[in-house]
Amino acid sequence: MNLRQLGTFILSLIITAIFLYLALSRVDFDKLGHALAAADYRLVMLAVGFTFCNYIFRTARWQRFLAPTKIIAIPRLFPVLVVGFTLNNLLPGRPGEFARPYWLGVREGISKTLGFATIILERVADGLALIAFLLLALLAFSPLHLDLPPIAETIALLSSLLFGVALAGLLFLLLRESLALKIFQMVTRFLPQKIAARLERMLGSFIIGLHALKSTRDSLASVFFSLCVWAFESVSYFFMLSAFGILPDLPTRAVVAVVTMVLANLGVMIPAAPGGVGPFEAAVIFSLASFGVNETLAASMALTSHAAQYLLITVMGLIFFWREGITVVRPSEHDE
Repeated sequence: MNLRQLGTFILSLIITAIFLYLALSRVDFDKLGHALAAADYRLVMLAVGFTFCNYIFRTARWQRFLAPTKIIAIPRLFPVLVVGFTLNNLLPGRPGEFARPYWLGVREGISKTLGFATIILERVADGLALIAFLLLALLAFSPLHLDLPPIAETIALLSSLLFGVALAGLLFLLLRESLALKIFQMVTRFLPQKIAARLERMLGSFIIGLHALKSTRDSLASVFFSLCVWAFESVSYFFMLSAFGILPDLPTRAVVAVVTMVLANLGVMIPAAPGGVGPFEAAVIFSLASFGVNETLAASMALTSHAAQYLLITVMGLIFFWREGITVVRPSEHDE
């Protein structure tokens, strides 16, 4: 581990510690143990099943993003996707976002830069889908006489701006490719010719990775799978809330599950320790507390949900590491 990596790791631990303190400072740990013991773990396992389906839909969506370049069977893509998420759970800095296109390129003979473009596209699709689910939850608030937490409205606005700008940038690269290349060449003309040529090839590969947006069929399939990803994740949160007896009114529980799911997943985008430890717990506890749920009960659900998700992906990922004989290597300077 070099000095920069050590610094990043220490910073991530500090961020995690701050969020864990904010999340758990008002928790009664004696009552927390009782809440964990009293949970219905049959419902927890059902929630885990829906989370597993979430990753199947993620794989199907990734397949559509890659379709203009190469059709890859879901059983071949699934281990690559899971290993990427596993690395994010085990190491700071979300290295899985880079390892996934790298291993895909080695395994399927696809440009690594092209593969990375599909990861960017995936993240933008996730962000827009999460915002859509939050807006749907907002529409359901009035009939249920609920008040949306003010911070959720702010997050919805900021996220809409962020992911809207990101989508606009991707569409510009895709629809005005020639202009984008001209602007890029103006920027890189001061670089050595060899470096500029390599960067231009990488940009070309990156744009090819966005070609799924050109196909109406692939675009609609991607939207469908994105909605499935987060619908199944919302159901998972609903069963987690049910396992701890949180919010007895079923319609209210369903809406709060969606809001909590959105805030938790936007929360883990904050750089922190591996697996999003800290921001996840803080987001879930804050979301539930804003609806009147006791912080200790909210913490029991947050910790159990995070542990279940973490173990599901990490165990599968380690199995794939062993089965596929994967070794973590640093990409060479010639990898594109």
